[in-house]
Amino acid sequence: MDRIVVTGVGCVSPLGTLEELWSGLVEGRSGVGFITAFASEPYKTRIAGQVTGFDPLAFMPQREVNATARCVQFGVAAARMAATHGGLDFSRIDPRRIGVYMGTSIGPLALAVEQHTVCLEKGISRVHPMAPAQNHTGVLASEISILLGIKGPSMTIASACTSGADALGIAMSQIRSGVIDVAIAGASEAPLFPTLFAAFDRLALMSRRPGDPCAACRPFSLARDGIVLSEGAGVCVLESEQHARSRKALMLAELAGFGATSDAYHHFQQRPEGEEAARAIEVALMDAKAVPDDVDYVSAHGTGTLSNDAIETIVIKRALGSRASTVPVSSIKSMTGHLMGACAALEAVACVKTLQDQIVPPTINLHERDPACDLDYVPNEARRVRMRTIVSNSFGFGSRNAALVFRSIF
Repeated sequence: MDRIVVTGVGCVSPLGTLEELWSGLVEGRSGVGFITAFASEPYKTRIAGQVTGFDPLAFMPQREVNATARCVQFGVAAARMAATHGGLDFSRIDPRRIGVYMGTSIGPLALAVEQHTVCLEKGISRVHPMAPAQNHTGVLASEISILLGIKGPSMTIASACTSGADALGIAMSQIRSGVIDVAIAGASEAPLFPTLFAAFDRLALMSRRPGDPCAACRPFSLARDGIVLSEGAGVCVLESEQHARSRKALMLAELAGFGATSDAYHHFQQRPEGEEAARAIEVALMDAKAVPDDVDYVSAHGTGTLSNDAIETIVIKRALGSRASTVPVSSIKSMTGHLMGACAALEAVACVKTLQDQIVPPTINLHERDPACDLDYVPNEARRVRMRTIVSNSFGFGSRNAALVFRSIF
């Protein structure tokens, strides 16, 4: 079977775009700070991973910027950057053989809330006439298709925090099956607005640690106290190896496997024994024709919540057996925060860079070991490791589990 390869990556993140993101991860820098997007005084949590210095006009015409949600703008930007990074010349590829597969959890919800407020406070004459076309989740993929002239399948996958992994996995299967040759695949999220932030604040899922915001997200640490909500996007250009070779593209990594399962358990909580989450990893490894002993690094979901990190430790042990005690595991969410539906896509971008540079990003803020989290979490400093195969985990609201397997081209 022809391999599915990654030939380009692009991102928008609290640490910046691709090179800024990667240098920040390797250096162990955090992109978390005090909220400036809205007045945070009423909330118990006042920190987030915000994207700063982003100019949507660099990627979209003014008319589109005026009509679209921030989530869509991030997605378009990351897609354009990935296409440029991958050297895609759309004039030389049949647009019907390219697909767009984007994930998101809430999509343009912020825009819908904004337009609702406009209608109530300023009247129906002030509601934007493009709202019906811009307030549905599917607009994320369709806007990319329209702006890039892509005529193949255009899908938005909304499956909570596994959305990005699911989008990449579905894109991979569409190329394998011969539906398309090239895919723009990833996810985007912009959840930093008062209504949604208030809901997370009431759930008490977010870190309320006082002091330096950069020290707030502490995956696998005894002192962890919750997630840091963040925004951004990650996109990969995927294509068949044959197609990549035909256009002499630089192949960065192979997307070798995908697995998805459901705990069928709870809206917010994972099943404590981790059986189905472990099965997602096992399915992904089987899809990649790999075994636990092949795994050289696990890019963890690692949210920083008390229960999820302990359960993920159980999951990795179940899936990898004796290999779990020796393989490095880390969570870049300690530096980027939790991008909800876009987290797996941004982590996919990081996995590609990890394989290229053979450097494992650290889990920062890990100073106090939790006995329940007893794997090698690469604390605080990046590490050079010889790697060929990476597993990337994602777990989401609604009992969802997903895993991706990335493999070195060489």
